[in-house]
Amino acid sequence: MLINFSMIPLVAVTGFLDGIHPCAIAILIFFIAFLLTMQKTFKNIFALGLVYIFVIFLTYLAVGVGLLSGIVLFGQHHFFAILGSWLLIVMGVIQLKDYFFPKLPIHLSMPKISSEKIKSKLEKATLPGIIIAAFLVGLCSIPCSGGIYAAITALLASKTTYFTGFLYLLLYNLMFVTPLLILLLFAANPLALAKIAEFRQKHERTEKLLMGLAMFFIGAGILTFFV
Repeated sequence: MLINFSMIPLVAVTGFLDGIHPCAIAILIFFIAFLLTMQKTFKNIFALGLVYIFVIFLTYLAVGVGLLSGIVLFGQHHFFAILGSWLLIVMGVIQLKDYFFPKLPIHLSMPKISSEKIKSKLEKATLPGIIIAAFLVGLCSIPCSGGIYAAITALLASKTTYFTGFLYLLLYNLMFVTPLLILLLFAANPLALAKIAEFRQKHERTEKLLMGLAMFFIGAGILTFFV
């Protein structure tokens, strides 16, 4: 088993970038704010938040392993690496479209019905409800920025062995949940959490612009330097 160390920064950075997408973060802010209104202690909020984040980690990892296994089984690794990169470029263009022409159709967002279902589960603040909600967040986050995940997983299938690819996916998903873990720490300071939520809402379009540019250039970079 050989580790290609040049891949580590790419996997780590894209995993973190994927983790700052609005779907999972917005839901976590809602969840923490709801627990604060119930006057839950920081210890309780942190414990429930960790369960939420851990289930998202496992769900997203399972999606990646399933995709990696499918590509390896199907073969044509190089083709899928190219396809994944172009998918990422297209999703980046859609994000840019949402910045310049937000009223045009086709958006990268969590389905509204899923978002409502997730929030209803979280409002119960029960362990089974949190687990189900986190599982749904992990699945429904894919339309938001799953192109990054698909492109990286396809690249791993073409450049590494299956086991090495799995190790890279572990790194990717650890970086993916890092922004959520950082946000969870802000539960100790409700005022700071409110400021973050207000900042994100105020700069939502700028977030789409930056995410779109990042997706476009990562996809183009993979095509140019890795495939």
